[in-house]
Amino acid sequence: MDTNLKWLDLDSFDTDDRQKITNSISHFIKNHPDAGMDHNLDWLTTKCGPGKSVKVFVNLAQDGSINGYAPFFIHPSALSFSLFGIALFDYRVNRYAITAQPLLANNQSSPETLFESLFCEMHRILNSRDVLFGLGVALESSFGRFMIDNKALSKKYLVLPYGDAYQRRTIRLPEDLEKYISGLGYSTRYEVRRAIRKLNKQATVAYRVYTRPEDVAELVRLLHSISVKTYQHQLLNLGISEDEETYRNLSFAAEKGWLRSLILFCDDKPVAFEHGFFYHNVYYLTHMGYDPDWSKSSVGTIAHIYTVEHLIQRGAIQFDFLYGDNGSKKRLSNESHQEQNFYLVPRVFPLSTIAYALRLFNTTTGRVGQFLEKYGIKSKLRRFLRRKTTQS
Repeated sequence: MDTNLKWLDLDSFDTDDRQKITNSISHFIKNHPDAGMDHNLDWLTTKCGPGKSVKVFVNLAQDGSINGYAPFFIHPSALSFSLFGIALFDYRVNRYAITAQPLLANNQSSPETLFESLFCEMHRILNSRDVLFGLGVALESSFGRFMIDNKALSKKYLVLPYGDAYQRRTIRLPEDLEKYISGLGYSTRYEVRRAIRKLNKQATVAYRVYTRPEDVAELVRLLHSISVKTYQHQLLNLGISEDEETYRNLSFAAEKGWLRSLILFCDDKPVAFEHGFFYHNVYYLTHMGYDPDWSKSSVGTIAHIYTVEHLIQRGAIQFDFLYGDNGSKKRLSNESHQEQNFYLVPRVFPLSTIAYALRLFNTTTGRVGQFLEKYGIKSKLRRFLRRKTTQS
């Protein structure tokens, strides 16, 4: 293999060289326009609880500088056969997840060749239950085009879209809050202003933004107290957990100055939150939620408005709603691009057989879902499930 194309495991270097390359990686991602928080090696390493690890591959130029950087977060997962969000069967796997894309130096004329080389090397090292996963792959990026239509990749992997393509919603933040609100649609502007006036008449309203390491214990307790009431927790077991991993991750982020979590209080009671991280002038919203008893007061939307105000005051340039899409994100954003998540399943038995079955299952249930959506049944069923779980 041409040495200019060879990807090297960071762990294969001796201690001194590994440290030099790690320092070069930090400089590389600091100046790379496509780098996000999940490319930060310190952050990925911090997230490594039991059964989790990080595997890093680098492509070096002849002068030793970073030509390509591909960090994979390895964790237990499953190829899940799910219907309306309820898992029917799980085939356990180890998932090598990479967010957005491997980062290449900006002078690359043929990124596809480097991607081919990387995934050829990955195929060589994967074990019988290891799969690759691309999270939030922009379809118009060079990596997105590679994932969709590369013959060399499809010979070694079954490329399995995970869910439908979606719009990644973001907010290009203006100079002040009023400009942001004024840029929203007419009905949304009216709803926001009316909700704030109404809530201030209904209750004593306050909020607090948590950023410091000494705030983490109180923050996790408050986030969890709201999170357990939401349908996401009740139905899908998603949300904020009071566990050692949450404390570790949030404490590390606070020490780095990245933690930004807003809790909205009504009559001193926590009723809504927006939780995320402020990294390199971009706010990544990882969790949001509200007490369903306050849903008619639009407390989730009000918590969002106060979060935007806080970020504008601190010079943020972008608010990122992260993965997936919904009506609320669409109404409150002003920019978007199309993304999709992908499994790359090595063509080995029985893993590829399970993946083919999953693809057939997803196609069938997708068509059923479209039929139910056409007649308005799917949304009614979803609302029914949410209502039942939050009332139980």
